[in-house]
Amino acid sequence: MINNTDPKGKWYLERHGKFTASMVYKIVPNSSTGLFTPAGWNYIQDRAIETMTYLYEAPEIEFVEALVHGKAYEENAFFEYIEVSKNHNMRHFGGENPIYLEYNEYSGGSPDGFMGEGTNIDWLLEIKCPKNPKNHFKYMGFKNQWDLKESRPEYYAQIQFLLMITKANGAHFASYDERFRDTTKRLKIIDVLPDKKFADNLDIKLRMAQKEKLKIMESF
Repeated sequence: MINNTDPKGKWYLERHGKFTASMVYKIVPNSSTGLFTPAGWNYIQDRAIETMTYLYEAPEIEFVEALVHGKAYEENAFFEYIEVSKNHNMRHFGGENPIYLEYNEYSGGSPDGFMGEGTNIDWLLEIKCPKNPKNHFKYMGFKNQWDLKESRPEYYAQIQFLLMITKANGAHFASYDERFRDTTKRLKIIDVLPDKKFADNLDIKLRMAQKEKLKIMESF
């Protein structure tokens, strides 16, 4: 069984059965035939099954190869971010010491970094280290958060949910790829500010998703 005294094990247990920032994009789109798309319904069912079961081992995570690559370079990315942004008060929560922050009893998320303490979090950081250099090349061309929303809605939803959780003033989306020869092109930082319309819709979707999750559990 997962060891809850280990920081990573505690993090897995805290997330178990919850709707999390990295995956809430699945419940955002409306289906042409209902409230959720097939991917959304599958996600809700998975959360119901998790809630009804013990966590014996670390769960399988989608996009494993990309995740492993990202985690391998995240620390370097963080130091490069500090050097470029001069946000020396930004704290890193990655690697073997992730942090889980609750939105409510059935959902939450894990920022890669933030500035502030307790309930007074000022600014967030979400780091991406793309496995495919083509993705970083694309991100370098982004001008603002609307480009991010259009091109990578899953990242946009993740950051907006983290902003909802922390009530921070904003966040940085930071893409890093140290393989680029031009050192000035290795890091891209984009300001992401709270999107109230998106947040209101996501809050509704989360409550509906939880309602459907409970229905699945009650029918088992």
